[in-house]
Amino acid sequence: MSTSEQISTTRHEYRLKAWYRSLFLILGAPAIAGGIIMCALALKGANTALPLVMTGAFLFSGIYLIALAMSSRVILNGNRIEIRGAFTDRFADINEIEGYRTISSRNGKYTQFYLNNGRRTLTLANHFDHDAAFDSWIRKVPDLDKRDRDRLLEQISQQQALGSTPQERLAALAQAKTYSIFALVIAFAAGIAANYGIPALFLPFSIALALVPITLAILLHRSPLLYTVFKRKDDPRAELLYALIASSFGLLIRARGIHFVSVQSIGLVIALLTLAYLAAFYHSFFESPYPTRTFFALLLFGILYSYSTVAVADALGDQSATTRYVVSVVGKHYRSGRSRSYYLELEPWGPMRQPNSLGVSKTIYDKSSPGDQVCLDLHPGRLNAAWYTQISCTNESLDTAP
Repeated sequence: MSTSEQISTTRHEYRLKAWYRSLFLILGAPAIAGGIIMCALALKGANTALPLVMTGAFLFSGIYLIALAMSSRVILNGNRIEIRGAFTDRFADINEIEGYRTISSRNGKYTQFYLNNGRRTLTLANHFDHDAAFDSWIRKVPDLDKRDRDRLLEQISQQQALGSTPQERLAALAQAKTYSIFALVIAFAAGIAANYGIPALFLPFSIALALVPITLAILLHRSPLLYTVFKRKDDPRAELLYALIASSFGLLIRARGIHFVSVQSIGLVIALLTLAYLAAFYHSFFESPYPTRTFFALLLFGILYSYSTVAVADALGDQSATTRYVVSVVGKHYRSGRSRSYYLELEPWGPMRQPNSLGVSKTIYDKSSPGDQVCLDLHPGRLNAAWYTQISCTNESLDTAP
């Protein structure tokens, strides 16, 4: 009997790796204990919903983690794979699987099996034990990432516009990767110069940052076989995403300290630029295994780029006459998220007829108290969108100045 026949008639079972299983048990036991304690407190205390909700949350979390540790396993039985979770059990025969992809996320790597007829995918985490029989079974499933890579390389080698021989055409791919790295270096260097260089260079390097996505879009449309955005793991093409991110955030940092009296005055321009940004990189939606996720990621970068470009174009180098206001601070607050943002609450002033907030750095936030005064310069804007910025009421410099 051959090895493949032995594998196809033998049942193999794989549990979570010991350290991972132990982690779930260690986290689950205190959660259940906490639920029991909260339940006892709820029975003794007032009849309110909060202790009951917390009891349910603790108990469910603990039970789920322990069930995940004890029940999770992968079972290979002949040509069938079964993936058990805490309360789920999914399976598929090998002839029902179109192929698999290796997905990378913030939580690590995992394998996703794509089933025929558009059925929901099977997800296999990389936290399970495995052996030679497991690896042999996986090798019988087509690797969709490798298939796509080989197909792209074949298309590149046959694209006559890239060179006279297959070797020259594949060399064009290597050169494209060099260009993508070069674009990232330019975006990164321009971002540093536009924000931390000498003031005379702020405007030209901000223009360079704004031109980076335009240049990348041209490269992508001229040579879609050589460039991509949000590439898959085994995609051989040059990745343009990092240069896009560097340019967007470089402009966003340059736009710090610029506050518009009304965002509505520039809202239409920002919306049109964002639509143009999405249209320029629409290839990414069709090539991505997660088009919705890719769309929203590009939408975020597009909004950041569009707002920052308009803000810098309106404010940077604006030499028009300014009006200065001395405004009292009536309070302050911060907002927490992935990062913490700090705000001073100001009394009505100039065109701001209602109490309003001013975004500031943590240093200025810590130094400010209700009753203090801040000085603001109001500018008409080069694009006729009025903007203002905080300036020092003394001779000290402010890190929020544009």
